[in-house]
Amino acid sequence: MHFLSTRDFDLTALIESAMRFKRGEDHSQALAGKSVALVFFNPSLRTRASMQVGIYQLGGNAVVLEPGGTSWTLEHREGAVMDGDKTEHVAEFVRVLERYCVAIGVRTFASLKDWQEERTDPILNSFAKYASVPIINLESAMHHPCQSLADMMTIREKLGPERKRVVLTWAWHPKLLPMAVPNSFALAASQMGHDLVIAHPPGYDLDEQLIADSRHGRGVPRRRSDLREELGRETVLRP
Repeated sequence: MHFLSTRDFDLTALIESAMRFKRGEDHSQALAGKSVALVFFNPSLRTRASMQVGIYQLGGNAVVLEPGGTSWTLEHREGAVMDGDKTEHVAEFVRVLERYCVAIGVRTFASLKDWQEERTDPILNSFAKYASVPIINLESAMHHPCQSLADMMTIREKLGPERKRVVLTWAWHPKLLPMAVPNSFALAASQMGHDLVIAHPPGYDLDEQLIADSRHGRGVPRRRSDLREELGRETVLRP
């Protein structure tokens, strides 16, 4: 099963499993003698370091690849004529990797050029289409599920398992930035049943499909355009 977003997963069960491992209660080596590929189309510090360390702590080996850098450039479009600057197709790339690796992590940001196309996460979904091993989203245009899972775990560790009043907010920025982190936080907080308020400047909304998905969780997010109305009443503030 691919881990492209948190939407179809029991987050409480995942968090409890992670906490047992962190407390030293679970000494299993689920990846002993196995390798996991980490494919980075974009730079990474925290995600790359944490994934490599996590794979090692589970007894496994991380195979890090950077298309266009440490590996061939990749084409993801189905039926594309390979006469441009791309060397290999994702279909070939995935089928080679899955002969060696039990899972493949992929980081591919939005280029912020054509949002209607990029919001469908075409590269990530191309990996998922061709792979017979699990694909793990290490941040795409729409989602960063590993980050939001870590956020929910931190809330539980620091404040307990009860429902919290959570405010998710962001400010105007002079340049376009990806929204995968707030998207995933909103979805995961809703799945965990938190009382979520999304406060943002007018016109800087989250993707409507993401908001619709969040409404299927145990908590229903509310949107506000004035952060000052919400500050001081929250249990958790996620800027």
